Amino acid sequence: MKHFSIKPIIGSTLLLVALYAANANAVKLYKWVDTEGKVSYQDQPPPSGQAFEEKSFTDQGASTGTNPEVSRSRAIREKPIVLYVADNCDSCDMVRTILEMNDAPYEQIAVDSDIKKQDELKKIAGSIRVPTVTIGGQEIKQLDRKRIEDALRQNGYLGIKDEVQ
Repeated sequence: MKHFSIKPIIGSTLLLVALYAANANAVKLYKWVDTEGKVSYQDQPPPSGQAFEEKSFTDQGASTGTNPEVSRSRAIREKPIVLYVADNCDSCDMVRTILEMNDAPYEQIAVDSDIKKQDELKKIAGSIRVPTVTIGGQEIKQLDRKRIEDALRQNGYLGIKDEVQ
């Protein structure tokens, strides 16, 4: 009959418990930038789809993790960008350029001669006005570069430091 020592089992169990306790005592801090450019630090993650940085604090120190790609892929899936345009529209070209400079994928819908698309645009914007941009069905008002990039950031398309200079 073989005898087994219980000491290695107890030692391994204590090690696992200590590692679990260290992780259980970790505190997380979340950092993100809102649409007005204000930096927020919270113990809870930001609204869904927004890019943020995360730091975990334990007895051994802090570790940083940035997850803009997770937020970005979620934003692309859950909050698609739609750009309503018309032919020969310089403002449409400007908005298209801003989206492309920020590597923001979008669906372009021409409303020139499509009555159904015009009706769709009327429901969203209240009139047939181009360009009109929506993210997740929400219209972006006042289409200048700062407001477009703020909306992209707020919805997870831009990380905190991803803005085009």
